[in-house]
Amino acid sequence: MLDIFYESPWFALITGIPVCVLLIAIWFQTGIHKILLATGVVAAITIAMVVLESVVKTPRERIYETIYAVAAAVEKEDFETAVGYIAPDAQFIRAQALAELNKYEIVSISIKNNLVVLIDDSQQPPVAQTGFNVVVKGSAQRFHIENRTVPRYLEVTFQYHAGNDAWYVTSYGHANILKGLEIEHRLREQGAE
Repeated sequence: MLDIFYESPWFALITGIPVCVLLIAIWFQTGIHKILLATGVVAAITIAMVVLESVVKTPRERIYETIYAVAAAVEKEDFETAVGYIAPDAQFIRAQALAELNKYEIVSISIKNNLVVLIDDSQQPPVAQTGFNVVVKGSAQRFHIENRTVPRYLEVTFQYHAGNDAWYVTSYGHANILKGLEIEHRLREQGAE
């Protein structure tokens, strides 16, 4: 529940700024210096909460960063870096991903805003299921496909590795957008955010 405060500065700002404005308005009306002191305290707390939010990385934020890092590596055709985010003991998944990536010349990957993450802390090590839409632009010479835009739904499972303090991909799959709606609905029903 506290993750919500660590993942966005808006909660601190939406609360802190109006309270400061209200206290300053009261101070202008009353001239009581303690109210001005209270304004300073509220402003300091608000700033501290915003700084804390930017410093603390929740598991969800770290998974988001991993997804975007993989997409950036694939766009640069740096497939070794991209598959470096796959769990070290998942050699089959790594080989499968490399074989799939080498079939295409990918120009761009756009991750859509329906990215959901479901973290299961009851498992040891913790596991997270994610689902999201992507739009991939690229070509596949061996399939005679030139400059095509392809929307897909990706479902990716991550596992936390305490030794490296990192979330690694343990499995992935992609489907058409309609099948993706079913997957996203299932993940949201299970509590994904």
